[in-house]
Amino acid sequence: MINLTATFHAKAGQEQQLEALLVAMLAPTRQEPGNTRYCLFKDKDNAATFTFQEQFSDQAAFDDHCKQPYFVELLASLDGLLEQQPTITFLEELSA
Repeated sequence: MINLTATFHAKAGQEQQLEALLVAMLAPTRQEPGNTRYCLFKDKDNAATFTFQEQFSDQAAFDDHCKQPYFVELLASLDGLLEQQPTITFLEELSA
C-alpha cells in the first residue's frame, strides 16, 4: 500500500484558482483502479494551504496515477500559483 500526503501553498490571491484545480482532481483520481483513498483538505487556519491524503494499492497504481493526463495537466497549471514547491510525504502505516 502506498500512503502519502501532498501539500500545496497558494500565493496570495491565488487561493480560489488553486482550489478549483485541486478539486478537479478528485473525481477522475477516485475512478483509477488502484486508488483506495483520495481526499482534499483546506487548512482551517490558513485558506492558502491544501493537503491531499492519498492511498494507492501499490507502487504501480501510484505510478499510473502520475502518468494520467489530468495529473500532468495539473502540474503544468501550477506555474505562478504556488508560494513554494508542493510537499510530498510518503507514510508507512504502523499497526499494534
